[in-house]
Amino acid sequence: MKLSTNFGLLSLIVAASLAGVGCKHTPKNVTPILRGAPIGGGQTPPPISSPFTSGNNNNGGRALTPNQGTGSQALPLDDTGANDASKAAGENPLPDNLRYGRAEDRAMFAADTVYFEFDRANVKASETDKVNRVAEFLKSNPLHDLAIEGHCDERGTEEYNRALGERRALSVRESLVSLGISGSRITTTSFGEDQPADPGHDDKAWEKNRRGEFIILLPSTK
Repeated sequence: MKLSTNFGLLSLIVAASLAGVGCKHTPKNVTPILRGAPIGGGQTPPPISSPFTSGNNNNGGRALTPNQGTGSQALPLDDTGANDASKAAGENPLPDNLRYGRAEDRAMFAADTVYFEFDRANVKASETDKVNRVAEFLKSNPLHDLAIEGHCDERGTEEYNRALGERRALSVRESLVSLGISGSRITTTSFGEDQPADPGHDDKAWEKNRRGEFIILLPSTK
């Protein structure tokens, strides 16, 4: 009787083992998670936390061609909640070739360069008068358009600073749109850390390098 019982238990164990092997299969149609996958206009998203550990990455100023700023269709990820560029950019898509063949005036609003806090993209209250002056000019000169160039100081990785520079340029653009300027008249470019206004490596220099510059696009002659 005991032998029969043991044989029955052994049979159950073997059957259970065979069933487990039969159920094992490779999952299909599983989408892999790719870290750093491109978003928006082909821009690689910045890290969640700022990687300010790379030191000086200046490399002689790799200028971008007009209208090819990093992620020119991307939206700022401003953690202050002060700006909602997604709405502005959605209503007024960024123009693709606004600067092509246009004469540019970089001096007109050089004194109105917008400066930013460390690792921030929101336009400070102290900088809004500068944006207002540019808006008034564009309202009075409907045939003129605008390019905004975003810049960073040297701290942080090159990739992060490219993204941050674009967030800054888009933030200024959003401020102009909120003042009644059509987004179709404004294009943005990010130079990241590549074109410092001050080549120094201290707080005084970094304050000058965290900026957004206005470039007036003169009426097209075509």
